[in-house]
Amino acid sequence: MFLKMMNKKYTVFLLIIVFSLAALSAFGSQEVRRMGLDPERISSILVPANTHWADTRFDVNGGEDIYFRASGAISLQQGNPVAFPCNPDGLDLKTVQQPLPEENIGALIGKIVLLLSVEVDEETGEETRNEIIREFYIGKNKRIEMPIDGRLYLGINELVVADNSGEFRVEIQLLD
Repeated sequence: MFLKMMNKKYTVFLLIIVFSLAALSAFGSQEVRRMGLDPERISSILVPANTHWADTRFDVNGGEDIYFRASGAISLQQGNPVAFPCNPDGLDLKTVQQPLPEENIGALIGKIVLLLSVEVDEETGEETRNEIIREFYIGKNKRIEMPIDGRLYLGINELVVADNSGEFRVEIQLLD
């Protein structure tokens, strides 16, 4: 009698585990779908000028064609009239001290980050991220084939962003 009761308890316990794992699996696959761009709608992202990279929260696949359209104006240095207005095409100035030195400073740019692994130093707890990164120019509007799979980030083509102000509004659409 005791064994029959134990078997019933274990059967119920196993069923709960199986159903829980199935529910988590279904939730996880829905979460992944929600993170991708929807070809049926345009997504809008704000890209602050005083942040290095804005996470779009979209994972893209290499080879996907994505259309970007940006608007707005930023200042590349608060209080400096020469640094404002800067539109998504950037100012007609190039320096070696920017992520894409061949493109205008202040221009809207993007990057894809593919996370390969994270290593943690057991002594210090310091994390090292092993990533593949591809950066690209966007400007006011551009159709771009994604170079690799990974997370899509948008930013400003400048390294010193703490003194910047304003933001770009970027519409993103996955093309069929």
